[in-house]
Order: sequence, then C-alpha cells, then structure tokens
Amino acid sequence: MGLKTGRTSIYVNVEMAAKLGPLVERYGGLSKAVTIVADRYHEIVAVDRRTIKDLFTQSEFNLMLNNALSTIYEPAGVIVGAVLADTQDEEPDVLAYFGVDRKVLIQKLKGLTTGQAFALVDWLEEKRGNDPAETED
Repeated sequence: MGLKTGRTSIYVNVEMAAKLGPLVERYGGLSKAVTIVADRYHEIVAVDRRTIKDLFTQSEFNLMLNNALSTIYEPAGVIVGAVLADTQDEEPDVLAYFGVDRKVLIQKLKGLTTGQAFALVDWLEEKRGNDPAETED
C-alpha cells in the first residue's frame, strides 16, 4: 500500500508535540520537520542494516524473528536491549530448536550500536509485519 502524498492531516499528540516542537520552530513547519526526521531515520536505518546484514546467522535471525512475533518495540526507548533481553530469557530447548548458541548471540547483541539495534528491530518488524497482534491465531 502506498502512502498518499499531498495535503493530509496528522494527529499530533502531547509526546509528539514535545519532541517535534523544537524542530518545527527550527525548520519552519510541521511538514518540513516530519520530512527531515523521516529522512534521517530512513538513512540511519539503511546504513546500519547493511552493517548487521552479515553479523547474524540465518538461525539467529530466525530465533530473533520468532521472538519478535510477540514483542512490541514501543516506545523507542525500549529498543536498545529489547532483542538482547528476549535472548537472555529464551528457553534452552528453543535455542536448541533454532540451532543457536546463546552466548555467541548475546555477545553479538551486546556489541550493537544504538543505530544497529534500531536497524535490527526495524528489520524484524518488517519481516513479521508491524503489529504483533496481527500474527496471533
């Protein structure tokens, strides 16, 4: 589904207003501020996705994706460390099923930069669909 371009409306809640307010003032409008934020986020995630692409094995990605099916990565402050926490709490039989060494994966996750953690979560959300409730039976 493509996003409609042109004039549209957006609901600005209190949290969003607090975060975007200074940018709206700096850039002279809400549309410009949102465009800049989205452009910068997109660029950071694209660059960091490339850096993590070869870091994880397919088995590790599959395990993390399995965990992402029931994880909500909001607000943004929970993203750094969220996948690590899921891995630390994983049952040994699930790790064995996916063929993943917990210690190795934990070391990789601990080594991620903030941008890489966001890129990883962005990739997981893309693969699972954004809403974990959509994947429930």
